[in-house]
Amino acid sequence: MANNIAFQAMGKTYAVVVNGAANTQSNVVTVTPDSPSNQYFLSNGDNNFAVYVAVSSSSNVTAALPETTPSYVIALPPYSYKVITGPASSATNPVYVRIIGDGTNATCYVTPGEGL
Repeated sequence: MANNIAFQAMGKTYAVVVNGAANTQSNVVTVTPDSPSNQYFLSNGDNNFAVYVAVSSSSNVTAALPETTPSYVIALPPYSYKVITGPASSATNPVYVRIIGDGTNATCYVTPGEGL
């Protein structure tokens, strides 16, 4: 359940990276919190381009640019962060994250936790 408190990390921070050309999907990253959570702190702090983040309970998660076809992604502008509510996760029930970027070598950092 989402909490109405300051964000508290409940696990490690994961880097989701695209090495290479724009409009290329990253590998799927498995995010496993230390404690049950369903909120995620997303950060696009070192990229001059927007990234589009897909978070799913399925390892078959796909990230696609929404410019041509609607896609289940969260847009994250350059040098920004946001907390999202997503699928519940725990040490035995991870979530899967994949990104796609508007530019080369996109990176997004993901931290599981609770709060705003």
